[in-house]
Amino acid sequence: MKKIIASITMLLLLTVYAINADASGVYVDIDRVNDGIVGISYNGDTDTRYKVMISIGSEQYSYDYFGPGIEYFPLQNGSGNYKVSFLESISGTKYRVIYAKKISAEIKSDTMVFLQSIQNVNWNSEMTAVALAEELVQGLTNEKDKVEAIYRYVVSNIEYDYEKINTVDSRYVPDVENTLKSQKGICYDYSALFASMLRSQGIPTKLIKGYTDKVDGYHAWNEVLIDRQWVVIDTTYDAIMEAYNQDEGYEKNKSEYQIARVY
Repeated sequence: MKKIIASITMLLLLTVYAINADASGVYVDIDRVNDGIVGISYNGDTDTRYKVMISIGSEQYSYDYFGPGIEYFPLQNGSGNYKVSFLESISGTKYRVIYAKKISAEIKSDTMVFLQSIQNVNWNSEMTAVALAEELVQGLTNEKDKVEAIYRYVVSNIEYDYEKINTVDSRYVPDVENTLKSQKGICYDYSALFASMLRSQGIPTKLIKGYTDKVDGYHAWNEVLIDRQWVVIDTTYDAIMEAYNQDEGYEKNKSEYQIARVY
């Protein structure tokens, strides 16, 4: 009986409570689902914490929503029927669903989603980072040369921020323009900047989180589509190595990287 009571208690603690979505104030933009992204906006209390959950089959991704404007999130698991849920904080780590919607996506290609501007790879044509990417690839005609030009800039000019890594929390989302302006960042910043610059040039780029023996703890890096092959590139690691006058080349061994999340 004690085990049953304990199980019920645990279930209640983990339960996500649903309420009527009709008056939720949540708006879901599905105009670009076939490009591989969905937009979310909410006009509610800005002092409350919110999350967006996107699921398809057994795959589920959770994001913090900061608002108040629209934020875009990837449908990185390809075409199919997704469920998009919007949750608000009750207390601590407990959330309840205030809106849920099922959407169908027929994504144009397997790489389309990795060209889009999303919450953690956020870019637009007015940004300094995009203008810089355009400048760096000027006169270059093939993808490999363009990737190398942008890679070389990031590795040579962005310094690893050892102080910042001790202050960020799980809700942190990179600001590409701030990384470029400060010329400093952590692995998440490096990979977001690199992905944004490459995507702006029409080069499909994944931002990946996971683990590698090359660095301690949770890490972020990129995979870039070059000559129809996904190539692992770790600008953070290479920037640190360059500071010690070491150059291993930008292509890394996939077997040395364990993927947890893809964006």
